[in-house]
Order: sequence, then C-alpha cells, then structure tokens
Amino acid sequence: MLLSDLVQYKNDFISSEATLHDAIEKMGHEGISHIVLMDHDTIAGILTLKNIIELYRNGIEGEKKAIEFASYPVISIHADRPVEMAIELMIDYDIRRIVLIDDNKHYLSTLSQSDILFYYENKVHSAHEVFQYLKRSNQAVTVTHDASIHEAISLLHSEKRDVLIVTEQSHPVGIVTEKDILGLVYKNIPSSECISLYMHSPIMTIEMNEKIHDAVEMMKERNIHHLMVKGGDEQLYLLAEKDLVQNYNTALEVKLESKLRDAKATYNLLGLAFCEIIDIGHDQIIKWLNAEAMMTFQVKIDDPVSKMLTTELWDNLLHGLRVHGGVDREKIEINARMYEVTLLDAEVNNQPIMKLFLNDITELVRLSEKLRLTLEHTVELEKEKSKLYLDIAAVMCMALDSEGTIELINPKGCNILGVTQDEAIGKNWFDTFVTQGQSAHSKAIFRDIMSGKQEIMEYFENKIRTKNGEERTIAWHNALIRDSDGKAIGTFSSGEDITRQQESERELERITHYDMLTNLPNRLLLNARLKHSIEHADRENSKLAVLYIDIDNFKDINESYGYIAGDEVIREVALRMGRIIRHEDTIGRIGGDEFIIVLESLQDLHECDRILKEIVHVFDAKIHTEENDFQLTASMGITIYPDDGDDAQTLFKNADIALRRAKEAGRSNYCYFAQEMSAQLFERVLMERELRRAVDEKEFVVYYQPQIDLSSGAVIGAEALVRWKHPSLGIVRPDMFIPLAESNHLIIPIGEQVLAQACAATKRLISKGLFHGRISVNVSGKQFDRPDVVETLHRIIRESTLETEFVELEITESVLMSNPKVFGEKLIALKALGIEVAIDDFGTGYSSLSYLKTFPIDKLKIDQSFVRGLPADEQDCAIVKAIIAMADALGLKTIAEGIEEEAQGDALKRYGCQQGQGYKYARPLSEEKFEEFLKYNNTSNS
Repeated sequence: MLLSDLVQYKNDFISSEATLHDAIEKMGHEGISHIVLMDHDTIAGILTLKNIIELYRNGIEGEKKAIEFASYPVISIHADRPVEMAIELMIDYDIRRIVLIDDNKHYLSTLSQSDILFYYENKVHSAHEVFQYLKRSNQAVTVTHDASIHEAISLLHSEKRDVLIVTEQSHPVGIVTEKDILGLVYKNIPSSECISLYMHSPIMTIEMNEKIHDAVEMMKERNIHHLMVKGGDEQLYLLAEKDLVQNYNTALEVKLESKLRDAKATYNLLGLAFCEIIDIGHDQIIKWLNAEAMMTFQVKIDDPVSKMLTTELWDNLLHGLRVHGGVDREKIEINARMYEVTLLDAEVNNQPIMKLFLNDITELVRLSEKLRLTLEHTVELEKEKSKLYLDIAAVMCMALDSEGTIELINPKGCNILGVTQDEAIGKNWFDTFVTQGQSAHSKAIFRDIMSGKQEIMEYFENKIRTKNGEERTIAWHNALIRDSDGKAIGTFSSGEDITRQQESERELERITHYDMLTNLPNRLLLNARLKHSIEHADRENSKLAVLYIDIDNFKDINESYGYIAGDEVIREVALRMGRIIRHEDTIGRIGGDEFIIVLESLQDLHECDRILKEIVHVFDAKIHTEENDFQLTASMGITIYPDDGDDAQTLFKNADIALRRAKEAGRSNYCYFAQEMSAQLFERVLMERELRRAVDEKEFVVYYQPQIDLSSGAVIGAEALVRWKHPSLGIVRPDMFIPLAESNHLIIPIGEQVLAQACAATKRLISKGLFHGRISVNVSGKQFDRPDVVETLHRIIRESTLETEFVELEITESVLMSNPKVFGEKLIALKALGIEVAIDDFGTGYSSLSYLKTFPIDKLKIDQSFVRGLPADEQDCAIVKAIIAMADALGLKTIAEGIEEEAQGDALKRYGCQQGQGYKYARPLSEEKFEEFLKYNNTSNS
C-alpha cells in the first residue's frame, strides 16, 4: 500500500506569519495536535503539542510569531512511497508524524501514528495479547490529584512522557495527555490551577490478557491514543499507539528488521557512502542512506538517485547490475573526485531494493600516482647515487678480479695510497700495495678464496704500503663478486684507514695506565702489577715490599714558585728514584707528591733497607730547576708481604698508615708498618669522625683567660681558648683534639668558629662597659696557609660588628718561618686593617732578630717553659731578660704566659715585662664567669 492511500486531508496548516496565539487558537478549534506553518507552498516548520506544553510551562507570549517556536527541519516523504518507508523514518527519527508532499514538494497532509496503526490492524489483525507489548518503559508516571497544572507539565517534561495518570490515595482517578494541555492553553487556563479539574475520568482500561486487536478497536472507537493496563502486582502501565506501531512493524519481520537495524548502524560507522534504493517505475529513489552519503552528496531519504549521480553514470551502473548481476568496485568520477562503486540487488521485508556503496578513493589515487612518480624518480636517483657513491665515499672502495688485479678504485682509495686511478687500475694489489711481510701470505689466501678452498673473510685488518713508502693499517669489509653461474670472479672491498685510531687507542692506553707527568705507572697499573708480584712471590716463596713515599711540604713549592716549577721537581725526583731501583722492581706515581715502589724477590729485609737509604740520599742532593734550587726531604711508610697483608689493597693501606706514623715522627724519616698502628689508626678515625660531627654541630665553646697589666694589675685583654663541649664526655681539653684537627685540616673551621664567638662576646662586653682591651685569638698554621686567610678573618670580625682595634692574632714562630715571604705579606695586610699580631711561644723556635725587624709584629709572648723556673733558675732568668731587652730594642711589647706564683710575677715586672697571664690571676673562664670576673675586678679597682 502507498502512503497516498492513507491520506486524510485536514485543515492543519497556517501561514508562517501567524502569531503563536493564532496557531494555538486553530489547533484548539480543529482539535488537532499539530499545525504545519506554510511559507506560500513551502513547509516552513511544524508546531506540535510538545512545543506548546513547553511554552505553557514557561509562559506563553501569544503575540510572537509561531514560527519562532516551531520544529525544523520537517521530515517529509512523497505520498506515492510505500507505507513501510514512512514507518522506518518514524522509527529512525523517533517522531509521531510525517509530512506527505507531492511531486512538486507541495504539502498534502500529515500522516500520524494513528493512521499507521489502523492500517496495520486492518492488514495484520494481530492475535497477540496486551502483556506481550508491554516493557519497563510502559510503566505509568503518576501525579497526585492536588498537583498544579504547572507541576504536571514539569513532570511530563522531566520524565519525557506525553501522558500522566492522576491518583488519589494511590488509586488512579484520571488521565492527562498532551492534547489536554493544549486545551488548557486554548482556554487560557492559569497553570497554577489543580490538574484534577481538567483530567479525563474514568480512565479507559484494558486487561493484560486481552487481544491487541481489541485495544486498537477501543482506541479507534473512542478516538484516544492511550489505554491503562493494570498488572498483577498492581503496577500501572500505559499502552500507546507508538508501542503498537513499533510492535506491529516488529511482528511483520522481527528477525529481518533486527538484522537490518544492526546493518544500518554498521553502515553509519563505515568511512564510505551507502544508500538503499527502490525502483518506483519511472524513477529510482533513496529509501535509506547513512550519514556519510548524506553529507558527501547533500541528499536525503526520498530524493531521486539523479540528485547524486548523472543519468549517464546511473544508467551504466544499472546496465552492469542487470547484465552481470552487479557492479563490483568499479571506478567512477563524481564531482571531480574518484569513487570505487559497488551496486547489488537485495530484498528487505519482501521488497526488492538496490544497495549502493561509494568509497572515496581520491586521496588513494592521488597518493598512488605520487608514489609512482616518486618511485620513478627514486630509481633514477639511485642510479645517479650509485654512480656518485664511490666518488664521495669516506672509505676506500676497491674491486679485484680473480688474479688480484685492481679493476676499480675510488678517489678515497687513491688518496690513501697516494696514487691516481690510472696508476692503480691494472696493478696487482698484493704485489704493489701490501707490505712485504704480508704480501705472499695475503696472495695465497686470496687464491684459496677464489678457488673455493676457503671462505671469504668478511672482516680483517692488514698493513698496506703507500706510494711514498708509508705504512697504513686498513680495516676491510669484503664480499665475493659472482657471475650468473655463481662462480667467484673477484672481490669487492671497502676499507677504512684506522692508523690514527690505533694510535689514539695506544695513547688512551697510556693515559689510562700511566702518569702523564712522569710516564710512570699510575694507581690502576700499580695495583695490577702488585697483584702479579704477589702471585710471583707465592710461587718463589719470597717476600716483597711496598714503599709509600711522600715529599715533605711539597705544596709550599707549588704555592710559592708555581706549578711549572713543581712539575719540574716531580719529574726530577721520578728520574732519580728510577735509577736506583732494580730491573724487577716497579715505581709509580699515585698523587701530586706521592710515589709507590714495589720491591720484588726479597729474601730478607737487608735489600729493602739498602734501597731505603738510597732513596733518602736521593733527597740529600738539591734539585735544580731553571730558576731555583730546592732542598727536599721525604717520608716513607713500608709494608712487607706476606707479613703485613696478603692482598694489594691491604698492603697499600698499611703502607699509608706507616707513612703517617713516619710523618708524625718528623721529616726525612721512614717507618715499617706494625699491627698496633692499625688499632691506633682506628681510634684516630673514630676521633676524627666525632670531631667532624662536632664541627657540624658547633660544639666548640670559647673560654677566656684574662691578660693583666703587671704594673697596675688592670685587665688589658684576654686570650680566647677553645674547648670541646662533647655531649657525653663533657669539656674536652685542647691537647686531646687540636693535633688531630691540625692534621686533617679541621682546625680551619674550628678556628673560624672560635674567632666568631670571641669577637661577638667581646662586642657584648664592650657594649656593657665591662671590657676595653683586646681579645687575643690563636691562628693555626693551616689557617694562615690559606690564600684567602686575610679576607676570611676580616669578614668574620666585620660580621660581629667588633672594631679591628680590639682584635689581636697570635701566630707561632715555627708557622711564620715556614714560609716567611708569603706569610710576611699576609701580616702586612692584617696590620693595614688595624689588627695587632703577637708571636706565640717566643723563644722556642727560630728567635731570629732579622724576621722580628722585618715583619710588622706588635708583641712577643714569652713561653711558659721559661717562666716556670723564675726567679730561681738562672738560665730561665737570662733568657727572659734577653727576650725583654730585644723586644724593647725593637719597640715591641712583651707578655708572659703561665704565671702561677707571686714571685714569678714580681720577677717579670722587675725585668720590664709589661703584661702577663696565668693561674695566679685567673684560670680560663667561660663567658659568664669571665663577665663576673670583669665586674668584680672593676669594682675592686674602683
């Protein structure tokens, strides 16, 4: 049946210029649930119940044009199409009605679900029962009888329903549909009124086991669109026309339709255009199409195929379908694009259709053509590249015939050999360019390869001879050249000149295992050789010795005379020691001024002692450089295998321990390792670890020993003395940790912390008016050794805000004379800052008048060893008097330390000593005790 057979012409259209009020007026008057808006003969839109209800809920502005609220586009179909096409469109687009048009696309009528339903019932007369059509979505949505119209409309909107059941005390009492809402709009009923006033009652009801045919007859007879169904569980259901239409459609062809829907869903996912086409005699029209076809060809359902394809193209495709039974992936051109087209016959719901597939292959064709042109160009380019490769190759390329004659050689090969191509081609490679020692052997191997007796060596290295006689090493990669029968007729080889690479590898080997300055074995090679020597000693049942040699105070040379002079000294020392060791012994350099000598095959230690004495004699003679002469000494630690260790690491470690002990004993000394040294070293390591922690935790505190004017008894200064406030041991005396701190350079941060504390405390005491003298702080040799010592000391004093006139630094004679030139310059810089300098422990070192006269020194501190014997010891008296007289002559002040008795103080005062300190006046005091001492002293003097 065609759609035109179902047409019922109604007065259901109005001008698109009509107002919303006019449109609602007409819908109410005609009793219709939609109205089509016309712009002359063209459909401009459609206004439905859903549109009106949404407006009613939000407030209707009747003077506005209806077209502003209409639905568009409108789904339309030609009236001469089969009914099934209309059903598919309704299901696909989920709509209740579809517009019918004529061949001129003029409006004819609107087809509703009711029309379809009655058509199906007349055609099928279904014997199914009602419950077979019900689903979960058919469960009724209810509203209480006292709800307002606005609340009911909101519920319809939120639940996406077109009908509500009105209940009172959970019992259904009425029904409200969208059409009822239209009546309320038509009558201008306020949305605040109660919905129960306008419901239909009683509700038309049908039982679960009644026939669908009876349901359709009831709807048709009473002109209604919904029936209520009561379930056995008292659940309310609503049976709507839409359910019947969809289920009738499913009942006709449930399996086929299911497959068809799945196929259509698949077609929408494909990247090609797809259409179902039906033949209506005079024309072929599109029954269904996927999104790709719709967007690509700008067509829709019910359009003729001629809107997609030209008549000539379509006729050719139809001819192929009828003659050959189908068209399979034929290439056609549409709108300047290439498509691969497939056309075949099919049948859906007993209706013959044609399926048209159009795959856009334009880009594929373009890429194929581009690829073809590229391949052609590539072939030509490869020919040219092959021709040029030999000319630009960075390696030597060469072809030999079966006799070893050069048939081809590239420019790089000529460059390596120092010949032209004309000079090389035609020459026998082995006779002309292989070195004499390898020529005959290489030629014999080549013959065996050509005869098949030996496989070709894909990689090997050999030496060649250039035209000027120079030898080069070449790394070859080789391949056989065969004729069409597979017979070897020659070779093709590429060779890389690795001469420089091998030289670099040898140089890298030297850098890795040898000291660059002396060319002696470094630590890595020494370790390997010592392991070998240990194995040899085990086999020979002999001993060996490891001598660890360190040049004393070598860094002074580098700092005073520069590293160039230092390097000259190291080279000369290495040469001298190399001359005295035996052939089987090894000497190596492992650090700046450190050497290791391994003495092998020792039957007893006499031989070791002899070499030790010779090493000492090496340093007896001065070392001469271009500008200076140096008198050096060295300290040595010795370990014996197997007595002191059974592996290289242990021997090196124990030799280092013995070296430290030798250094502690003084310069120019050597010491054999003893086991107790290791235990002492362990204790030293533990102490050092604690000392480092103490530096980080700032556990050092300053005690202050007052310095007294011997004439007046007034406090004129104080010496800052460091103490270690250990968390578990309490206060630790300086003599317990200062020597260790000196040896591992921790004295530097300790000295800086002491200076900072002392300056800060002095500033506080001066601010309180309790102290007006100088704070005297000891500076160690390690501190004074640093190039930036002046800047560092000045920075610390400046940060404390203490003026430099209140600071005095104490330096020992031995430190000052260890490098008089450099240290003298530092003293001058300190003096320029206003800092006074005192010589500590005077009389125990050089006591040279020349340095006293040269250096900017302010005070001499008489060592307590001379004060202790006063006044009874005549020698101590004489020394003290001489020191005071010398200081007076040079304009220097004197201070005596270690004064413990009244007689000592009196004697010093008689001799002319100005200042003193010691237990007679006060022991070293904490800052708090020192402050109390000052307060008491000031009170007593006043």
